[in-house]
Amino acid sequence: MVKISVISIGTELLKEKSNTNLFYISKKLFSLGLNINFCSVLPDNENVLTEIFKYHIDSSDIIILTGGLGSTVDDITIQTIAKFLNKKLVFVRKIYENIVRYFIDKGQELPQLVKKQAYVIEGAEIIFNKVGQAPGEKIVLKKDKGQKIIYILPGPPRELQQMFDEYVFVELKKYQTKVSKEVVLHICDIPESKIEEIIKPVIESEKKYSSDINFSILPHLNIVDLKITITSEDELKVDEELKLIKKQIYDCFEEHNLKHKIYAEDKQTLEQVVGFILGKNKKTLAVAESCTGGLLAHRITNIAGSSFYFLGGVVVYSNQLKMKLLDVKKETLETYGAVSEETVKEMCLGIKKLTGADYCISISGIAGPTGATKDKPLGTVWICIFDGKIFNTKCVRFLGSRLEVKEQAVNTALDMLSNHILSLLHHKK
Repeated sequence: MVKISVISIGTELLKEKSNTNLFYISKKLFSLGLNINFCSVLPDNENVLTEIFKYHIDSSDIIILTGGLGSTVDDITIQTIAKFLNKKLVFVRKIYENIVRYFIDKGQELPQLVKKQAYVIEGAEIIFNKVGQAPGEKIVLKKDKGQKIIYILPGPPRELQQMFDEYVFVELKKYQTKVSKEVVLHICDIPESKIEEIIKPVIESEKKYSSDINFSILPHLNIVDLKITITSEDELKVDEELKLIKKQIYDCFEEHNLKHKIYAEDKQTLEQVVGFILGKNKKTLAVAESCTGGLLAHRITNIAGSSFYFLGGVVVYSNQLKMKLLDVKKETLETYGAVSEETVKEMCLGIKKLTGADYCISISGIAGPTGATKDKPLGTVWICIFDGKIFNTKCVRFLGSRLEVKEQAVNTALDMLSNHILSLLHHKK
């Protein structure tokens, strides 16, 4: 089988930036039944790139380099590879004209340094950049035992993905020997160990299938992704068996009365699911937030079309505003505190009165790192869902940093709302 290497170039990838390009390329290759055999993440350093590139050129049949194609002093990929291959850099006027047009379209002055991006390695096939400036390149080296193919792609994900999908991926299809497909089920507020226990019958039944099946349980704060991957030479069989296994998993959750805890699949988010349910049933939502500081409203309004169902929200961080805007009673705050079931209920009543929304969510908690008491430790959060008749409240203690507590609180609130609405709809049937 063909051996593939990926070299990601950029000092920032070794510090604060995630290597999303590697994940993207890996997933695309996986769909073809191909794998990355070797990968390296390098700083913008000519000596390091030369040394590591030599290793990969000796080890792999296909080498994909990403990053370092810009016009600044730290962009050294093209020059370094050209030097290693003992090839000249050639100016291509068509590339330069595309770059000039790019700046004209954006209404920006053309920097002199960008001319550097119009030089390509001698003999390289140009991969034109439709969404950015620097072109990609393909170089084929003839070797005693065959050939080596080198793809050089830009680092910005939007540019890399366009080139990879339209050019590299199409070319690599000829190496495809198997088909791999996956589905990811998203689950909120169920521990990974419990999930494995629930789907144990499905895991044990995988021997009944002819395809290669793999289960992965991946935790993220209070969200767990259950990934099912199937690989076979027969694409129809992959589709059929993936559908059957997914149904078995849903059936297992239903047997545990947790049918709605699988809230979404693949790239769907909690806020998308909630928005779909509200929109489909022509219901509206309003929120009252304390410790989450507007994060809940932010997540909800990230979804296009949310104005059809989201009326608005308030951030009542202080007790004074809780009383003034939402009519939370002073006696309630003094007796039970801001982080209490009584307070979040009154916050829901207040936002209901203020907006008239069909559904209301309120959140109040201690995100930390200060504010804890003996009875209410860090991470204690009260959440309330109110539909005008029924209060659905929950107290949870989340672990993690201040931001992690806020994120988990929002996840749980959205999951509670989704389950609340679906339960009401189920009882009406």
